[in-house]
Amino acid sequence: KRIVVTLPAGIQTNSVLLRMVSELPVIFPSSDLMVVVPAGCTEVARKTGMHAISPDLYAANLFGLPKQDFFKKVADFDSSVFIDFETHRNIFNALVAINSGAGLRIGLAGVWGAPIHNFEIRSSFQHDELKVYRSMIDLLTSIQLTSVMPDFRETN
Repeated sequence: KRIVVTLPAGIQTNSVLLRMVSELPVIFPSSDLMVVVPAGCTEVARKTGMHAISPDLYAANLFGLPKQDFFKKVADFDSSVFIDFETHRNIFNALVAINSGAGLRIGLAGVWGAPIHNFEIRSSFQHDELKVYRSMIDLLTSIQLTSVMPDFRETN
């Protein structure tokens, strides 16, 4: 299985979240993971030990978003699961979710909902982002997505 993970804006200053995200290869040992981060954060995200990509800082369209070739890289990864760690609406992460082609798109309840996220995690720690992230990691650990769920790639 292939899993795309998006991290929130400001990840370069969130070492606690980076440590938590570095647990994902242990949680999903037989999966290929790709971390997608905002422009300029690739080296920070690579500290997780996972494959990380980010758009070129200088190759944006009129709206400040990555050009289509970046989203083609995401689509070509051919993921079946998408996990979004953003706690607020973020158009970049929403576009990554759509372009990932993943049939299972996981995010926090109250952030996007369908059609961006089709599986939402509700946390009782809504005002403490680190506890929200911890509860997401704990839930993902408990359900072991890759071992109990079928291939969720969308088909056209």
